[in-house]
Amino acid sequence: MPPAPEIPLFRDLSEQQEIPTALFEARLGDDTDALSPSARAEALTQLARCQGLSSKFAAAHATLDAISPADRPAGSTAHVRWLLEKGRVLRSSGKEREPETKACFLAAYNEAAEDFFKVDAAHMLAIIEPTGGPDGAGAGETWTSVALELARASANPCTQMWAASLLNNAAWDALDAGQGEAALAKFEEARGLRKRAFEEDPSAANKKKYRISRWSVARALRECGKNQEAYDLQETLWMEAETGPVEEELGILRKLLGLVN
Repeated sequence: MPPAPEIPLFRDLSEQQEIPTALFEARLGDDTDALSPSARAEALTQLARCQGLSSKFAAAHATLDAISPADRPAGSTAHVRWLLEKGRVLRSSGKEREPETKACFLAAYNEAAEDFFKVDAAHMLAIIEPTGGPDGAGAGETWTSVALELARASANPCTQMWAASLLNNAAWDALDAGQGEAALAKFEEARGLRKRAFEEDPSAANKKKYRISRWSVARALRECGKNQEAYDLQETLWMEAETGPVEEELGILRKLLGLVN
């Protein structure tokens, strides 16, 4: 299998903190001479991503704009990352419908050599255009279906895991549309992927994602009228950790099952 498209700098820091802004800043300051220009450019795009997640949009734009075009030539991984993060910051700062936002994600999709980034770009295009798709797309072909096809067909484990996020988003859309069974099928497929990831790497992050995927399956089971199955799953989750979302669902399910007056 090809290596994951993440240099250790990115994954190590992200495992230490969910939004490791300060860690990126410290690492970039410490390793100015150790990183190649392209690696530094990539790292700066991820600092910008952290800044955007913290709603520091001006800082994120400044970080991205400070990256020299010479260090992120067209078609390079650094440039694809730059396009993705520029588009994300634009979207998060309220410019989801601006032409520049779509242009960034579309360019990233077209330029990406690695399927990991191509799926990321397609997933972002699906968010800003839920019913849209590539030029010349067939009937029913959307950015979500394109991204899912790429993720499922990939030999890269990191790319494969994109399917879990895509399925989760599509499942909630189906649930909101009253399509309980379709939502349940998608949530169950996502749960299978999260379970595999957790078994291969029982990190806190993977444990949390697997737990959320199980809760989502239980939520869809309730929507489908399979209340006892939903209750049993939520009760198992409650025994593992007493959390608000689980408590809320158990309260609803107890009433539906006639376990409370």
